[in-house]
Amino acid sequence: MLIDCHTHLQQHGEKPPMTRALIEEYVRAGEARGISTVCITEHLFRFEEAYKMLYGWWDEDPDKRLGGMVQQYWRDHVSGSVADYVRLVEDAKSAGLPVLLGIEMDWLHGKADILRSFLAPYDWDIVLGSVHYVGAWGIDDDLFMDQWEKRDVADAWAQYGALMKELAESGLADTLTHPDVVKKFGHRPASETPLHDLILAGAAVNGTAVELNSNGLRRCGEIFPALPLVERARALGLPITLGSDAHVPGLVGSHFDDLIDWAKRAGYEEAVTFVQREKQPYRLP
Repeated sequence: MLIDCHTHLQQHGEKPPMTRALIEEYVRAGEARGISTVCITEHLFRFEEAYKMLYGWWDEDPDKRLGGMVQQYWRDHVSGSVADYVRLVEDAKSAGLPVLLGIEMDWLHGKADILRSFLAPYDWDIVLGSVHYVGAWGIDDDLFMDQWEKRDVADAWAQYGALMKELAESGLADTLTHPDVVKKFGHRPASETPLHDLILAGAAVNGTAVELNSNGLRRCGEIFPALPLVERARALGLPITLGSDAHVPGLVGSHFDDLIDWAKRAGYEEAVTFVQREKQPYRLP
């Protein structure tokens, strides 16, 4: 039994229709890699309801150029209604497909109440929590790479870590997704321990799970997150989830052997998934 807790039906910059046939492709691709259940966890910014409810959050950054870039990105990536998405995945579940209903929720400073209102009407199985923005700076987006040359790296990591801590403390997410994605482009401070301290302090408040994400191997040659963070999570008794961060069917379950090895090196024998927001542990093979 293996569960991929992090998949997307659309690639960045593309809007293929979200259909039952596409979900079936993800399930078949996962089964070929030994994945028994696929969590469909589309990005928050794909949904017109989120765009309307959160509209203008980018204007709080004093850099209006960055704010304009984010507004354009969010506008370009809206591809449908969250109500339709939920109905699609729930119908697939009802038809017997081994899928769970999820979402990847961007944490936006000061917007917890709006995010809570957005999530509330739907019966999610799993909510992933991620930080992609420090202000209006997309810290893991190629479009914003020039910012790394303009900013102090240690300070950028500290700001990112503070947001991860807020996210975990909010209780809105079940698992912290790619927790050290800030390392993606190779800009790293002398010590990564302060970031780990912030993430773990936040996660300990609600027992939030920490995701092991194989997309790091594709993006920067390292699993997200670093092994010392996983080891410390284990010492604190925090659960872990496994995710491919697949945006196409062929990546479902990708590099799960590496994720399992990473988990076991840190002392884990179990991972979890979530069903109706409740932890469901399973033994790692």
